[in-house]
Amino acid sequence: MLKVLVLEDEDYTLRFLEKLVSEHPQVLEVKAVSRGQEAVAAAGKWQPDIAFLDIELAPDDGINGIEVAKAISDISPNTKFVFITGYAKYAIDSFAVHPYDYVLKPIKINRVIDIISALAKDLKTAAVHEEEKKRLVIKAVEGIVFIDPEDIFLVEKYGKKTFIHCKSGIWEASCSFGELQEALPPRFLRVHKSYIINMDKVCHVQDVGNQSYQVHFKDYDHTAIMSRSKFRKYQEKFTPSF
Repeated sequence: MLKVLVLEDEDYTLRFLEKLVSEHPQVLEVKAVSRGQEAVAAAGKWQPDIAFLDIELAPDDGINGIEVAKAISDISPNTKFVFITGYAKYAIDSFAVHPYDYVLKPIKINRVIDIISALAKDLKTAAVHEEEKKRLVIKAVEGIVFIDPEDIFLVEKYGKKTFIHCKSGIWEASCSFGELQEALPPRFLRVHKSYIINMDKVCHVQDVGNQSYQVHFKDYDHTAIMSRSKFRKYQEKFTPSF
């Protein structure tokens, strides 16, 4: 479901667009504003999926729709822009901020509906692809395993074997320890020659002497070892805030 921002300085057109957009089955919420800075402020707080922006705003606004789009793109980079204008020549100027599409006045109902439907489909497809990119495809002894990095507690090297500890169990990976380290997101730290840990899963670290620390995880009994040198390297991540 989509959040849509509408910027239009003509009150009748603004209310018309607000009603039209809100009635689309893929739209969850609409925020309608008539001033450029209102649109920028709303986008910063609200992070809309789509912004319909009138290019020509009132002279006393001091900003036009293209400038509004540039400001919004800095604070809400995932927002898709659709420009509204009464002049076709402005459609060319608007491509400086890479709009998804544009609507010419007088506004045609089907044109707006089609744009929202197409954007909803594109955004859904992009979300699916992003989710797929998050998953690791691991060749394990048991076969091909799909693992979400968020579900991994730690990776352990035992002799020549590499084990992935995650919510679904412990999987023996066919790839090397080093190859797996390169595939993991930045929140995974190699804290020992035999351990990679997910910082998001750590609940506490215990100094056990002998130049090493024991790493404990949330809702998982297995622990990892962190060397003294790695503790120094990542010390800022283990420094108490209070």
